[in-house]
Amino acid sequence: MKIIQTSDFKYLNEIIYLYVEAFSTGQSQQHIDLESLNQYIKLIMKEGYAHIAFENEKITGTVLLCPLILDKDLPLEISKKFNIKKCIYVAEIMVTENARGKGIGKRLLEEFFKNVDKKRFTYAFIRVWDQNIPAISLYKKMGFTYLTSIVQTKMNVDQSGTFDMHKIYLHKKIN
Repeated sequence: MKIIQTSDFKYLNEIIYLYVEAFSTGQSQQHIDLESLNQYIKLIMKEGYAHIAFENEKITGTVLLCPLILDKDLPLEISKKFNIKKCIYVAEIMVTENARGKGIGKRLLEEFFKNVDKKRFTYAFIRVWDQNIPAISLYKKMGFTYLTSIVQTKMNVDQSGTFDMHKIYLHKKIN
């Protein structure tokens, strides 16, 4: 597996495809507005960067990183407790369905922590659905600890209504 760090928009379409695959199917399936998603990923890539995992020249996973200040759902208690200008946000971590459980997410996070600008950032934050037990387990093994939670309202895949997703924020000191 090869992992690169990039802010290059040339991977935008593959990242969008990976996002749609990850969040419009399975247990967490929800409607994805492609226009909004495109703007969101572009903002992250403009203000932050990605680590992208490749297997045989095909993207198998990515972690998208940006300053925490870009998290529009950030709870007030976090911004009161931390200097959010010195915090980095693991905005998304996605692995293709057929590659899950093979350690790609862990390798992407290890690469991130190995290369993060430790002079600029003191804490890393991640937000995860409270039902995503494999992800929560990975993040805890990587040293993240629980901080707080929020509720996000999502649209059903068929756009017939909405549902609530309980998300938890975890954080880790960057050493």
